[in-house]
Amino acid sequence: MRTKFYVWCMALFTLLGATACSDDDHPAHVSDKVKDTFAKDYPNAGRVEWSVKAGYNVADFYQDGVEMDVWYDKNAQWCMTETDLRRDLAQLPMAVQNAYQSSEYSSWTIDDIDKYECPDKVFYLIEIETKGKKDRNLFYSNSGQLLRDVEDKENDDVLPTISF
Repeated sequence: MRTKFYVWCMALFTLLGATACSDDDHPAHVSDKVKDTFAKDYPNAGRVEWSVKAGYNVADFYQDGVEMDVWYDKNAQWCMTETDLRRDLAQLPMAVQNAYQSSEYSSWTIDDIDKYECPDKVFYLIEIETKGKKDRNLFYSNSGQLLRDVEDKENDDVLPTISF
């Protein structure tokens, strides 16, 4: 009787574990067409890892020592590229540097900076933090215009459909 109970429990936990895993990170869902398009677009990409996020096929990779994510739709059309600029303000256009440095957040610590390129726009995200306050995400245009100032939340991926 005890053995049957343990077998039943193990089967139940295995089933729950398998269904609890998200398909969003399963590379088998990325079509060969998307992978071929990526290979043509980024022939020097290294350490490529595929996932599916919000219906987009996302390649996380390194090129020339820089971490990047590129987003494709299911038809292998490029939708967005995210480039990790680390914490280096000097990587930003001067207009964005000046806008941030003259903002109320200039004394905050920069946690990360990313550049986003979409078919119809380019923008920058500066993630900042300071002791005793909630982390912020600052979105800037190429010209240094603050597009959005929002509280940073867990798992708040920037999607190609973002609008300002």
